[in-house]
Amino acid sequence: MQNFNFPVEVVRTNRKKSATIKLDGSKVRINVPRSLSDRKVEELIEKRRAWIETKLQQQALKPQPQKKQYVDGEGFFYLGKSYQLKILMGKNDQVKISKNFLVVTLKDQNLQTAIRSILESWYRERAEELLTKKTIQLAKVIDVHPRQISIKNYRSRWGSCSSTGDLYYNWRIIQAPINIIDYVIVHELCHLIEHNHSPRYWSHVSKYFPKWKECRDWLKNTTINIY
Repeated sequence: MQNFNFPVEVVRTNRKKSATIKLDGSKVRINVPRSLSDRKVEELIEKRRAWIETKLQQQALKPQPQKKQYVDGEGFFYLGKSYQLKILMGKNDQVKISKNFLVVTLKDQNLQTAIRSILESWYRERAEELLTKKTIQLAKVIDVHPRQISIKNYRSRWGSCSSTGDLYYNWRIIQAPINIIDYVIVHELCHLIEHNHSPRYWSHVSKYFPKWKECRDWLKNTTINIY
């Protein structure tokens, strides 16, 4: 798309009618039916241009997270609670929570890259365990049947649902409070009923998670990262 002052990625899907526009970092991603012409796609973007530009400006002004240094005393979140990093030397690489500390034990020298790698592996394992368990529980409540549950390394989304019923979650969501995690799970599970963001879709979300707007706003205004 050459007619806009922001990058646009067009994703053509098997959906029949609806189109959705999302921001992916500084890029605009639009999902449209395969049959929709480029001209129609441009018309859709033009109709939302003011909204897109406003959102891009807001995003550019949003404070960026400070880069982690991986030093003693630095704060890291897990399930919504902040823990101070404590670095120890030992026989095995491991991470554990002890009172208000996130304790990282290294068997080799204290390297920033090693601490980051060990922490990410620990977060991923915790995320896979918790998100799988809670997805299965909530799927029974909503009466849907996801085909597969996987953990991904998304940079600008918290989860996604494929047209074939596969659910994917950003492992970083494990740092958020439990109610936020539950909202993300319900959000994706409801896509198994309505694979769009229509009013009907949001009515399903509201049925199973009445306070979804608060959680959505929290995610929009919060930066979660270990980097």
